[in-house]
Amino acid sequence: MAKSVRLGIIRARHDTSVPVIPDPACIAMLMTGDHALLRFWEDTSHGHLDFVDSPMFPWVDSVIGNDTSRLAQARAAVDALRARFPDPPEWPGLSGLVVITHPGERTVPNPQAGQPGQPATLTQSFDAGATVVDGLPVAVLPAMSCNHTFMCHEVGHVLGLDHTFGLDNNGTDWDPADANIVVGQEYGSPYDLMSSATFAGRFLGTGPTYFAEPTFTGPAVAGWPHPGAFSMGPNLSRANLHLFMPDALAGRVTEAAFPQPGAPVTARIVPASAPSGTCLLVLHPPGEPANGVGRVYVEYRVPEGWDAGMDPVGPSLSREGVVVHTVVEIPNKGPRAWYRGSVPTTSPDTDVAVATTPLVVRTTAVDPGRQWVDLSVTAGAAQTVEIVRGPQSDDVVGPVGEIQQTMTPCGDPLRRGTFATSTTARLGVRSTGFGGSGVPVDAPPVFTWTVGGVPLSAPGGNVSVPVDGTAFSLDYTLDPATSELQLTSRGGERYETPAVVTADGSGATASATAVFTAQGWTEGIHPEDEEKFDACLRRITERHQRMPAPFRRPSAEPPWSDLATRRRAEQAWLRQAFSLINRPPALDATGRGELSRLLQAQATPLAFIDALSEAGVDHSVPETDLTDWLRNPEFTPYPALAEALLLRLDNTPLRRPVFLDVIAFNYEHSPGKPSPRLLEEVDTAVLEPAVVEGWNVRYGETAAEFGQLLA
Repeated sequence: MAKSVRLGIIRARHDTSVPVIPDPACIAMLMTGDHALLRFWEDTSHGHLDFVDSPMFPWVDSVIGNDTSRLAQARAAVDALRARFPDPPEWPGLSGLVVITHPGERTVPNPQAGQPGQPATLTQSFDAGATVVDGLPVAVLPAMSCNHTFMCHEVGHVLGLDHTFGLDNNGTDWDPADANIVVGQEYGSPYDLMSSATFAGRFLGTGPTYFAEPTFTGPAVAGWPHPGAFSMGPNLSRANLHLFMPDALAGRVTEAAFPQPGAPVTARIVPASAPSGTCLLVLHPPGEPANGVGRVYVEYRVPEGWDAGMDPVGPSLSREGVVVHTVVEIPNKGPRAWYRGSVPTTSPDTDVAVATTPLVVRTTAVDPGRQWVDLSVTAGAAQTVEIVRGPQSDDVVGPVGEIQQTMTPCGDPLRRGTFATSTTARLGVRSTGFGGSGVPVDAPPVFTWTVGGVPLSAPGGNVSVPVDGTAFSLDYTLDPATSELQLTSRGGERYETPAVVTADGSGATASATAVFTAQGWTEGIHPEDEEKFDACLRRITERHQRMPAPFRRPSAEPPWSDLATRRRAEQAWLRQAFSLINRPPALDATGRGELSRLLQAQATPLAFIDALSEAGVDHSVPETDLTDWLRNPEFTPYPALAEALLLRLDNTPLRRPVFLDVIAFNYEHSPGKPSPRLLEEVDTAVLEPAVVEGWNVRYGETAAEFGQLLA
């Protein structure tokens, strides 16, 4: 049954020199448009929330003094409305308010004016968020700083929802620029609107760093003044929806008790965005209290509808797949949904152990068309042993060869080069089915390790590992209590070797293997210049209204440990980052060039080669020659042309590959013999014919236009 909710929308202009936002734009953005604010909540609640009779009041002019807090804005808006309409008939019965403060910013004197590089004035953005006025919950949304995701999040608070918890993240670090780094679990779900805007991202400090980007860019609304307002999604997690509004999922839930050993719970569920069908599995623990603490929620998320921003392959944490939350009692808050992990659809790992419970959730089948997923939930599992990858680091030992002197787009000197690395990896052990009940008479399993076929013994030492006829020296430590293994390679040595653990207990044995990868060397920014580069990255992304994290090459994570996966991960990051440059709000040539050079400074030539290959651009010269040219933006056109091609072929690759070196030759031999060194110098009117000429010569065709070559 639908729940009637009447939200009053107050539009308050505090700067009369700024024109009001036209009514059609307000209606499309906030009320009845296909991607409107209230439409989101109707959709994500499966029609449970009904906003019929929610009024949008006429524009009023408010007065906001030095206090620009959300409460001050809400108070000023309500007072201005009542001054104009002392007793509005729509007011009685309202469930809450949405206040649009326009423009929600003002120009103020810069206290550092007169100092080098400091402007005379600054733009002061007003506070935004949820508050309470006259007993009504209020979402205060400054028009020029809020995007759609933020608006929906704050209206979620008005509707009675709260944040989700989970992974360590920086969501509660309200001043990321200061030296104090805050890490917490609030905003810790990569899959829930109420974890916006961090979505479990961790981007401050020494790491580990990771990010989630479950949002997408929706259609712009004509007349809405903020060009960055159209970042949308994701859905409210079904876990959070069921916790706060169980009636919204009536008839769409499968409920079961925690499974007993040997009696798995099975279910087929549809995606959270599906209009019908069972979309949530709810597992109840023994003795579950009335508030639901201990409950386990399992749902399926795919990149459709309001979840269009879900990443099918990574590296974003918001990956398509099966998602698990539990209900946890949070001090001073009450029961809240806590993210416990996911099973990405494309991952070879098909299960997740649900922390704080004995349960293991496994994906047994996935519909290729993303219509459903089959699940099996067990209490424990069969006798198996698993290697659990812990932290892995590639520590720079020193430079290899010549260091290249270059500049950041901000004009700071920057050093690039190849650096020898020493890899340290920690490999933990997790076993099931071997006893280990905690009773003293039950002997725990015995774990033994080999690396490259060579047995290891606690507490540690040095081992010579044979790899393809060459012996490599590895330092190791082996914890006698936990059987956790730590391996450290010598700097500058690149190889891969298997680490095998065997569990022996209860009359059975099981083994698992993980590959230890010594990267040996890495190419990129000098470690001492990382802070300088990050400062430039922050300035440029702020100027061009982009989030900084996706433009920073992710640090290697244990799931990317082998060399081939690392190469694929860097290529995927580079393609995604170039795709973000093309996202609204549109950038001018300078902005595109600055962001592109930030990527060029970090990515290896192989990442560019792989990304270009995916876009349909290969090469006829030896790869070693091409990598040298891609490293040299000062004397060759290859970096600028590669960046231009990745942007031009962002969503639509070439139908058949064209040689990059031929494209460069054709470009440089066009009239005037241009040879660009920066992205801004690349002329699309010259580049596209250069590609067409390369295509025609290679395939003996007579294509006339670039568009004919696209897939």
